[in-house]
Amino acid sequence: MFKKTLLSVSLLLGSISIACAGTGIEELEKKLTKSMPGLNVESLKETPMPGIFELVSGGDVAYVSADGVHMIQGTLFNVPERKNLSEQTLGKIRSKSVAALDANSLLVYPAKGKALHTITVFTDPSCPYCHKLHDELGKLNELGVTVKYALYARSGNGTLTGRQLQTVLCSKNPKQELDRFFKNAAQNSEGAECSKANGLEKIAKTAQQVGLQGTPHIVTDSGLSFAGYRPAEELFKVLQRGSE
Repeated sequence: MFKKTLLSVSLLLGSISIACAGTGIEELEKKLTKSMPGLNVESLKETPMPGIFELVSGGDVAYVSADGVHMIQGTLFNVPERKNLSEQTLGKIRSKSVAALDANSLLVYPAKGKALHTITVFTDPSCPYCHKLHDELGKLNELGVTVKYALYARSGNGTLTGRQLQTVLCSKNPKQELDRFFKNAAQNSEGAECSKANGLEKIAKTAQQVGLQGTPHIVTDSGLSFAGYRPAEELFKVLQRGSE
């Protein structure tokens, strides 16, 4: 989101007079929305770095000066504590985004016994590595991991895969239907219409908010986000330590 507006920021802010360092958050927000029409300020707050404010918009995080003139996209670290402050914020955004998904549009594979972790997996029957992860579901459940499938068509919701996912969600036995398409991703489907399938559009939007670039894409219960297949035991170790 910010990448698309940085050029306009540099052009528009040149005419704005520099305010005092003590400019309030409300005043700073007014300056930013004036400079970037259409900007949706989801959060704007002070950071531990004097004179720098954290701006959250559209699932992105950026840092702005107190006068609203300068913006930085990057990672903010607390060096002595070795904490990635940007990742902490992004994790909260991702957790909030996946929590807002319609539960009726998700396929849930519960952990055996006590659930130690819950992950949301954006998956697609046309993706070979999604097949490999799908084969690991039983092992993950045995390890205490609940897996929530967010069905996501890489090629778009109007494509063959998109129609397959509609068919899955509208069927009487969605998991069985998904297994069928995983076994044959080229199998034709006419698609279907139902309230559950309406959730595919929300899933597609959420995929962008959590930084999806390919499938399978995993968001953990702590908000950690990463792409790609890894064996169940290796994935469980990532969940245990809370980092890649």
